[in-house]
Amino acid sequence: MQLKQSIPVNSIKNARELGGYITSDGKTVKNGVLLRSASLNGASGEDIRLLRDKYRLQHIIDFRMEMELKNSADPMIDGAQYHHLNVIDMAQMIPDGAPEVDISALDPAQIAEITIESGMLNENMYIGFLNCDTGKKAFSEFLRILLYSDPDRAVLWHCTSGKDRTGLAAMLLLSALGADEELIVRDFLLTNVYYADRIEGTKQFLKTKGCDDAFTEQALLVFDAVDERFMRNAIGFLKKEYGSVVGYIRGGLKLSQDEIDSLKEKYLI
Repeated sequence: MQLKQSIPVNSIKNARELGGYITSDGKTVKNGVLLRSASLNGASGEDIRLLRDKYRLQHIIDFRMEMELKNSADPMIDGAQYHHLNVIDMAQMIPDGAPEVDISALDPAQIAEITIESGMLNENMYIGFLNCDTGKKAFSEFLRILLYSDPDRAVLWHCTSGKDRTGLAAMLLLSALGADEELIVRDFLLTNVYYADRIEGTKQFLKTKGCDDAFTEQALLVFDAVDERFMRNAIGFLKKEYGSVVGYIRGGLKLSQDEIDSLKEKYLI
């Protein structure tokens, strides 16, 4: 799908950029340098060469958990440095007593059932990601990698589907660059456009498993879809606790205002 924010790859899902967005003060995010996507495992040689040669990829930031990397490692791309920045503190997100499960042995319906029953999937899930020490460390390092990167070479960040953790990283970066909340939410919701076919496919699969509509609606949020309420709640939490998203970046992620200003100098025109 070639929407305005798309990058021209065929084997990497939910692949797009922040370039071209207009901030509240009328500046424009540089094109071709701030890339977001789903995981890179399975990327074709053609797409790897595109990232290497056209985008001059310098950093790959992987927000997945260790168990998600099993048999799904990112390919090595010449010239790009790989960073594994786990966001999720499973000890905090999963209630005490919940069993550990090898998700690689389960089908999507089983994974969805376990995730939903664990209580992890709810409208405050993103707040947990932002508020735990693991998440704060990962998102702080993400912004610092950008801070010290060559602004004329691309940085790509991703998780598994490129929607939740990746979406939060995009929200934080766009906030630091001066984008307003409505633009940030529009970017977040593009996942539902890029994954429209996958969402329909998952619906049909769960139907064959006898899943009802209520379960299906939740299960889609595990794999393919995003819910605006999740992002609005996360932003609302940061406003309440820190005064603003930028307040969280300063107080929670420990970036100075000078560093935030440097991000703007690097990535806005």
